[in-house]
Amino acid sequence: MSVTAVESRTSEQLTVRGVATAACAAELRDEFGDWLRDRGVSPLQTNEILLAVNEALANCVDHAYSGRPTAGTMAVRADFEPAAGCLSICVTDHGTWRRPGPQAAADRRRGRGVALMHAMADHCTINGRRDGTTVCLDYRCR
Repeated sequence: MSVTAVESRTSEQLTVRGVATAACAAELRDEFGDWLRDRGVSPLQTNEILLAVNEALANCVDHAYSGRPTAGTMAVRADFEPAAGCLSICVTDHGTWRRPGPQAAADRRRGRGVALMHAMADHCTINGRRDGTTVCLDYRCR
């Protein structure tokens, strides 16, 4: 796992990267959660943000590199503007974008992560490409 933190007068950034495995996803989520708490984001909002970020990371682990012999990488990049109370988070992988198939719709135990990310964030975009997927979650943190 690699961690990069940058601070300027107007914003603070964090980037954490690792292999798309469940264990690494937990480490990235924990590192990001610590960073949020250090920025003074409320415990309730931190939990909501971590829930959405965890869903994005879980999708990287479960879907981005399926069918490949080894897992690829995933990253969480956050940009916090304390004065404006804005937080933007992007979770990125370099795997293969796949649209959910009919079996996903039939399995009532799965397939709620995207809806959850949209519900938990003030704004959510998902950009699936052949060379990976980026999920961006935007929040007002006040």
